[in-house]
Amino acid sequence: MKKSLKRTLLSTLVVPFALGAQSVSAGELVTDWNYAVDSYFSAFTQTSTGSGAGVSGLNTNTLSWGTPANPENEQSSLHIDDVADTGGLETNSGVYVNGGDFTHNNNVLSGSGIALTSFDLTSVLTLTPMLPAPAGAPNERPPTTFEAFFSETPNTSNLANCGFPSTSKCDDIFTLGDLTGLGAVDNMDGSFDFESSFNYDGFMYTVYLQLAGLTTLDEATCIKAGYTANDTCIGLVTLEDDSTSFETKFRIDGVALVPEPGTLALLGMGLAGLGLSRRRKAAKA
Repeated sequence: MKKSLKRTLLSTLVVPFALGAQSVSAGELVTDWNYAVDSYFSAFTQTSTGSGAGVSGLNTNTLSWGTPANPENEQSSLHIDDVADTGGLETNSGVYVNGGDFTHNNNVLSGSGIALTSFDLTSVLTLTPMLPAPAGAPNERPPTTFEAFFSETPNTSNLANCGFPSTSKCDDIFTLGDLTGLGAVDNMDGSFDFESSFNYDGFMYTVYLQLAGLTTLDEATCIKAGYTANDTCIGLVTLEDDSTSFETKFRIDGVALVPEPGTLALLGMGLAGLGLSRRRKAAKA
C-alpha cells in the first residue's frame, strides 16, 4: 500500500474520533443557572350563550370571565405566576425551584354570564449558564403546553343537583386530563413529573418539571368538566368564593457525554493503525 494511501486511511480513522472527543470534553459542567419561566394562556373556549364580554386575557398569564353576582364581587379568573431568578438553580443538587403557582380565583358569578370551558396553558423556560464563569448564552427550552377543561358550575344550595361530588353550592372544576398519557410520571402523592433533556457544551442536562397539589378526580367530575377520554382525570375542584392553587417547580441534573461505541471502535482502529505504522518505520530504520 502506498504511503500516501496509508496516511489517508489513518486520518479517516483518527480525525473523526478527535473531533468527537473535542465536542464531548469541550467545556465544564454548569453548576449554577439563571432561570426565567414565562407562562401564558395560548388558547381558550367559552360558552356559546350568556351575557357580558366573555373571556379575556389571551396570551397573558391571567384569564378572566363572568358577570359578578354582586357589585362588590370580581370576575372569576385563572392566574399563573411568571418567575425569574439570578442563580439558585444548581445542577445535581436535587433541589426544586419555584416555577410559578397556578391559582383559580372562584368568585360568585351570575348564572347568565359567558364562562370559560377550556384553555391551553403554555410555559417557556429559559436557562442561562452562570457558573463556572464566564456566563453562557440564554438557552430557551421548547414550549410546554397543557390542554385543560373547565366547568363554571351553577350556584345552587341543593348539592344533589350538581351531578358530581361537591361541597360548596357546586364546586367549579378544572382538569388537565390524563397526564400519564402525556408522558408524566405519577409520584402517587398528588404530584407529576415531566422531563426533557438537551446537550450543552459536552454535557447532557435533564430538566424535571413537577406539578404538585393536584388530585385524581372521579368519572362524574371529569365528565362535568368536559373531559370524557377516560374514567378518571387529574385536576382540582375549587370552592365557591375561594381561591385554590397548585404549584409548579423544577430542578436540573447533568452528566458528561461519552463517546458512542462506534466512536470508541474508530479510536481503537486509529490507535492500532498508528502503532503499526510506527513499528514499520522503526523496523525500516
